[in-house]
Amino acid sequence: MIKEHIVKKQKVIRNKIVSISSGVFSRFGFKKATMEDIALASGMGKSSIYYYFQSKEEIFEAVVKKEAHELSLELEKKVINVNDNPKEKIRNYVLIRMRYLKEMVNFYEALKNDYLGNLAFTERIRKKYDKEEQQIIKKILEEGVNQGIFKVRNTKFASIALVTFLKGLESSLIIDEDINLKNLEETLDEILQIIFYGMVK
Repeated sequence: MIKEHIVKKQKVIRNKIVSISSGVFSRFGFKKATMEDIALASGMGKSSIYYYFQSKEEIFEAVVKKEAHELSLELEKKVINVNDNPKEKIRNYVLIRMRYLKEMVNFYEALKNDYLGNLAFTERIRKKYDKEEQQIIKKILEEGVNQGIFKVRNTKFASIALVTFLKGLESSLIIDEDINLKNLEETLDEILQIIFYGMVK
């Protein structure tokens, strides 16, 4: 019983460090953030931080995994496990994805920053995220084809193409300071109109 209590308490402290570190990394960036910054923000001694995490890299990995998990849960709740029209599912998927990437600075950094590509775990996360994205989109496209909504010959290649397109799009939308969370939906609706209906009259 005492051991379980200790383990639970350690888990709470570890989660607290991860949550606080998320803000530190968002503010300073991975490269400039230090263990001192994390210790100061958490109100703990640096030696206490090292008791739970061996390095700044290990903390950042935990932060990125937490943000990735939160995104997966949101997509599962609002896209994958709902009975919307497949076209609406694509729209919601793109909207939630872009909104979260705009808010989850650390996860986005892990996906896009070349400097962070030197960290072993980022490559694993990138590959896992790419695979999951393609599987989700492929499943939605297959639903649309079966319902006669989408006319797609090869859902696998179409999902790869759509995910590749979204990756290029996200860089522009996230960097553009004129596009905030309020008008992001309107901007994406215009882009999705082109995806669904093209530009030919």
